[in-house]
Amino acid sequence: MDNSEQDETSILKVKIKEGIGLAKKDIFGASDPYVKITLLKGGGSIEEILSKQTKTRKKTLNPRWNESFSFRVNHATNKLLFEVFDENKVTRDDFLGQVQIPLYIVLPENANTWNNHKDYILRPRSSKSRVKGFLRMTLAYTGGAALQSSQMADDPDWEMVDSETASPRQEDTTPLPPGWEERTDANGRVFFLCHNTRTTQWHRPTAAAPDVPQRSGSQYDRARANYQARRLLSHEDEPPADGAGETVVQGHQPHDAPFDDPLGPLPAGWQMQKAPSTGRWFFINHNTRKTTWDDPRKHNTQVDELGPLPANWEKRVHEDGRVFFIDHTTKSTQWEDPRINIASVGGEPVPYSRDYKRKYDLFKSHLKKPSNIPNRFELKLSRNSILEDSFRAIMSITNPDLLKARLWIEFKGEVGLDYGGVAREWFFLLSREMFNPYYGLFEYSATDNYTLQINPDSGICNEQHLDYFKFIGRVAGMAVYHGKLLDAFFIRPFYKMMLQKPITLNDMEPVDSEYYNSLIWIKDNDPEDLELMFAVDDESFGQTRTIPLLPNGADLAVTNQNKEQYIKLIIDYRFITRIEKQMNSFKAGFSELIPLNMVTIFDANELELLLGGLTEISVADWKRNSAYRGGYYDNHIVIQWFWKAVLMFDNEMRARLLQFVTGTSRVPMNGFAHLYGSNGPQLFTIEKWGTPAALPRSHTCFNRLDLPPYDSFYTLREKLRTAVENTQGFEGVD
Repeated sequence: MDNSEQDETSILKVKIKEGIGLAKKDIFGASDPYVKITLLKGGGSIEEILSKQTKTRKKTLNPRWNESFSFRVNHATNKLLFEVFDENKVTRDDFLGQVQIPLYIVLPENANTWNNHKDYILRPRSSKSRVKGFLRMTLAYTGGAALQSSQMADDPDWEMVDSETASPRQEDTTPLPPGWEERTDANGRVFFLCHNTRTTQWHRPTAAAPDVPQRSGSQYDRARANYQARRLLSHEDEPPADGAGETVVQGHQPHDAPFDDPLGPLPAGWQMQKAPSTGRWFFINHNTRKTTWDDPRKHNTQVDELGPLPANWEKRVHEDGRVFFIDHTTKSTQWEDPRINIASVGGEPVPYSRDYKRKYDLFKSHLKKPSNIPNRFELKLSRNSILEDSFRAIMSITNPDLLKARLWIEFKGEVGLDYGGVAREWFFLLSREMFNPYYGLFEYSATDNYTLQINPDSGICNEQHLDYFKFIGRVAGMAVYHGKLLDAFFIRPFYKMMLQKPITLNDMEPVDSEYYNSLIWIKDNDPEDLELMFAVDDESFGQTRTIPLLPNGADLAVTNQNKEQYIKLIIDYRFITRIEKQMNSFKAGFSELIPLNMVTIFDANELELLLGGLTEISVADWKRNSAYRGGYYDNHIVIQWFWKAVLMFDNEMRARLLQFVTGTSRVPMNGFAHLYGSNGPQLFTIEKWGTPAALPRSHTCFNRLDLPPYDSFYTLREKLRTAVENTQGFEGVD
């Protein structure tokens, strides 16, 4: 680190106090958690600078560490990543959640900082992460690193307060105006209550400094009231004609405003001024003759996160403050951001295949419901023990045809009627448990932590492992029979074994590229110098044993003449021989509902789609196959904001949103056009509902999102994120 970089750094102290309510990963109900702290370079980089680690706490979901660490950081650019893991002596450590903190939002140390703690929600890092709970920590600089309030980022993990509350309060002997009262909240912070208007605020009121800057004169007040009434009562109007939205007063900053403000210049017609009594900056919109403490640039800059506009397009601000777009090629205007319409956004859906559609229709036509079974199969279970409850209920059935009856799922303690949505959620939640590698039945492939394969040592992890594989086979068969999807994707050889098709050398490459490259070298060269034998070394729980691939194979050398046989035996052992019992149990359970000869009409790719749906969510396909109700339509400003939020979400968040609304994070094999509800085909639907104070709600049985008419994009995005990340279960009739 050079001297210039050294001058910009400070010492940051971090205390990891405890974890609260961590997710259960161990099949015995507890975890051995520890925290890894990584200092990242920041910006767009994920380069690791330094990492440290707490001690491991044994058998607890509420670990207490109380360990302190120090880092030399650049508060303007560095980030800290806190990752919680469950130490596992048998397999790789299990991920329990993470918190990422850009250090420019950490306040400098004051008298109370080190004595206070904050609870941070543990976040997942992929759609596979099963995460819950909090991480309780304290962060403080040892030397007051000066931070500007303009550097504070909008982050859901942080509480942003006015500067009056960020520093020790000085005594002010000025009496309060009539009707005002001083109070203290539960955290010891002073706030002020106005009994006249029934409002509260942090800073001390004075007669010369009301909470919102006002202009005197009844004419201005009437104009402002009339404008707001028009906004409330009017419907969406047509986009302005080309040339509208010209500057009335050029946006500018006073000479003493922050010259390096990262938000850039003000929009046209806006002015920035400082309140003389308080020194706070406020903003004047000369277009509408309104004043506000809220910086208008915060509502306009984020749209540029979508990247540059297409050629010959321009963005402007209408006189009412809304952003619109001009296409100078066609000389037309529109409210919708043209970047949201790009077909390649989110990737194209799986191409429609007439051949696949023909196969699928033929397959469905042969799935007949038995005539001698009840109308429905009822399953009542607890969310906290969904795997155990489901295993006992399904494996107690002696006549598998009963599982073909209409599914009626009920979660204990929840009000809800299952017209399809709860059943979809059951498949989603259960599959995440069944295929969790830390139950020992499955493991991740060598190349990623996403694609699953059968664990050859499952019998050591679970004495009932073959019963569980039969149970999982039954659940997979139920999913296919009832047209549901599993939240799991397997290595290609798994699907080929289901289809009883040969596994080739090429199937090895996506599973274990190093092993594949070794076999390719043997295939293309004379292996005699390697002194290989027809045997393979297999490591299990730290013990290595030699497995012969042929009788007396440990004494039979691999030569240029027999290497093809050696490669085939290696592949068979790797994918078939060592997990043969488990696979046979899985297929036995599956075939009780779906005869294996029925799925042989599909190839491995198609079978993957049949079981798991699409992997990547296409926003373009999603938007193209959605419907609107209750006053919403495709060009409505709230709908534009919704799709912009979806576009800015990563694929994991899109999957969670989709699961929130439809009950599953997977898309049907032919895209969003083939979504199903309780009464057959049902498009993803957004309905206008509620007030801006409410959170969105969902009806999974009908693939419907009830979306309130929010008054800004940022309110919509955060309300939507809150609903998706924190809402669980069903309210009312679904």
